[in-house]
Amino acid sequence: MIIICGDVLIDFIPDKTKDGVDCYCPVPGGSCANIAVAIGRLGGEVGFMGGISTDFWGEKLMDFLESSNVNVRYVARGNQQTTLAFVELGNEEPAYAFYDENTVSRLWVRSQSPGFTDDINLIHIGSTSLIEPPISESCEQMFRAEKGKRILSIDPNCRPSNTHHPAVYRARMTRLTGMADIIKLSKSDLEFLLPDITIEDAAKNWIEQGTSIVIITRGNQGVLCYIADYAAIEVAPNYIDHVVDSIGAGDTFMAAILAYLQKKGILTLDKIKNIDPDEIREALEYASVAAAMICERRGANPPWGKEVLERMQNKI
Repeated sequence: MIIICGDVLIDFIPDKTKDGVDCYCPVPGGSCANIAVAIGRLGGEVGFMGGISTDFWGEKLMDFLESSNVNVRYVARGNQQTTLAFVELGNEEPAYAFYDENTVSRLWVRSQSPGFTDDINLIHIGSTSLIEPPISESCEQMFRAEKGKRILSIDPNCRPSNTHHPAVYRARMTRLTGMADIIKLSKSDLEFLLPDITIEDAAKNWIEQGTSIVIITRGNQGVLCYIADYAAIEVAPNYIDHVVDSIGAGDTFMAAILAYLQKKGILTLDKIKNIDPDEIREALEYASVAAAMICERRGANPPWGKEVLERMQNKI
């Protein structure tokens, strides 16, 4: 089973009433929760780990997970409030204003959730969960404890406007990426974390320190992936007829990679270390289709596995 540990929240997405008045529509979200939901919908075996409130927003978030086949055994319920995020849609990536001070998700610590069972073979962390303690410290401690036992995966999904101590954050990300077996990040993430280094040099450095797979998403420029031989594997973006918004696109891409590798039986430390270029290319192409599909939908509403397969078959 894959465990996704981190943020879960309510996104308020810009909308209009029937009378044309500007308003916000609340929908379940959070990068890590989105990844868990997308894996569940794509047919993967996945569980979510983190804090969810007992308030009515928390009940909606639990339904978001459970109705998408996500195991909630590792969820810790608390009476603190739910994290809220207001979204601004632009020409490129969405911008977010987070309200997470003293919320149940941010206050989660590892001891609140059960210990891992033997069927857990990958742990993924990312996004706002890695910015502020105590959850950021808990994620780092968990990575240290599980290094070498299970595959460790990370997607920084940086939020510069919400990062009040950039130097501390970058130092933490250096430690975390140094332990990760799979690193996925966007070009803008890399520019924020390592502003003076090229994509190729960053990927090469991570591979040399022991990372098995490095994936860099570049929007309409497509994806670059690096494995042990340093040769870049390039995959073009999937064509989108009509973009509604890009909320959750990167999350769905990450989820589809993990779900695909899980289905192929590749999620072991030895197999990802020696992954075949054709295998990772197939995973990237599958993920590109899934990510394109969520851009045709409003909010973080990942496609189901059957829908992705139908889209791929129709394009053959």
